[in-house]
Amino acid sequence: MRLSWKISSFALAGVLLTACSGPESKEDALATKQGSIIRPTATGGRNEAVMIYMTRLIDGQLYIGGTCTGTYYAPRVVLTAAHCLENLWGNQAFVYWGDNFEADKSQLVRSGDTFTPPPIGSPSFFAQADSVQLHPNWDPVLHYPDMAVIFLDRKPPFDPLPIYRSRVAANVQATITGWGANVATSGFTGTGSQVQRTGKTLTLGSPTAADYHPDDPNQGMLNPTVRNNTLKTDGHAPRSNACFGDSGGPVIINQGGQDYVAGVSSWTGLWCEDYGLYTRLDPQLPFLDLSYKRGGQDVLKPTVNCVVPNPQGTLTAFFGWRNDNGVGISIPYGTKNSAPRDTANTRPTRFAPGVHAVGAAMDFASGQSASWTLSPDNNPTTTVTANAASLSCPSSQFATTEAAMVCRGMARSGCALSQTYAECTESNADFNQLIVDALPECTSAQTAWNNCIAATPPGVDTNWTCVEGYAYSNNCFDQESAFFTCLGF
Repeated sequence: MRLSWKISSFALAGVLLTACSGPESKEDALATKQGSIIRPTATGGRNEAVMIYMTRLIDGQLYIGGTCTGTYYAPRVVLTAAHCLENLWGNQAFVYWGDNFEADKSQLVRSGDTFTPPPIGSPSFFAQADSVQLHPNWDPVLHYPDMAVIFLDRKPPFDPLPIYRSRVAANVQATITGWGANVATSGFTGTGSQVQRTGKTLTLGSPTAADYHPDDPNQGMLNPTVRNNTLKTDGHAPRSNACFGDSGGPVIINQGGQDYVAGVSSWTGLWCEDYGLYTRLDPQLPFLDLSYKRGGQDVLKPTVNCVVPNPQGTLTAFFGWRNDNGVGISIPYGTKNSAPRDTANTRPTRFAPGVHAVGAAMDFASGQSASWTLSPDNNPTTTVTANAASLSCPSSQFATTEAAMVCRGMARSGCALSQTYAECTESNADFNQLIVDALPECTSAQTAWNNCIAATPPGVDTNWTCVEGYAYSNNCFDQESAFFTCLGF
């Protein structure tokens, strides 16, 4: 049985061993396959074996409070099972390392269907996902390779557990630990989850085709490659075995006095008995090593997007950034994040993962230039410069360009804004594009409103009204009215 929960497979015999544990409140109605270590030898365990608390979107419905297990194996990187993170909703995955989840979950502040942990730098037993990555070859039919990583927004207060880079043999004494249930109440349900437990087991080498059971179908056991890259453990009494909610958790071996994570919990026998199946790490080292690098050591550099005339008669250059890491990188203003012409401080101090076309706006005269220098840790210093000869913003990107100019006006307004310049531009560009796609007859009215906002001079109360972290132009009511009249309001 597979160790995580999956709504479509509740009627199946596959007991998802290390999958998610049960959701809460009305969202708890999802019948999840949950569980934990059967016959544990101790409550608690290594700090590096963390609980994953998440929200998933399945068939258009949100299910809040599912849990899995993971291993903190690299700075800001947690290793878990791919089936745990299928259908994850946004960045609503949280890693927990405390000793009393029921007491500590109040640290997660709920607003509607989303949770927010304490701010980075504040005392916390939680980290949030900056991003997640399922193994690129993950096949849910074969249930292989059942491996994924969560990139964290902060470092936990302990060191990672290193991975074992060699093949694990049979007859090796091992430790398993997880946050699932400790009693299987049926082939599909268990009790006692969201508590960490630890137990002892013995490796049996790789499974065989005889480990395919029609009453609990795991198609991967019919594939020689999958079997060869899977580690089987002895789940018969008195040894411990993984259960519902332990999905993604580690099998730990000791070599030369050092503990290593050597596998990722994926599947178990019916009623959490007989055997456990773990994805071996040694065949997946390229994925694990790249994920280690993407924990903060991969490329981060500024980029120049384009240049456009602004309503004040000078030029505005739009800058962005490329962050190949899975984590956000913080670089405070100063010599490592310097842009003399960014007088409105539009450039970020925290750089989200991915490619971001517009993250800063800087004004300059036709005979001048604007530069941005970034010097992140683990990266060389990069300076990019824009001038009048730089690429002009193409008309095909007008939705983004208009959004960038609107947010430039808001950044110069004098209001204290709740969004960063990049967040403002991205959200407004999405809205602009929505109008282009759904109501193209209203784009001219929208452009007139955008241009009016962009042309509004600075000045709180005189030209701008500040409300709850947002800036509203006092000069554009006619254009706003015309736009919403076009929309039918």
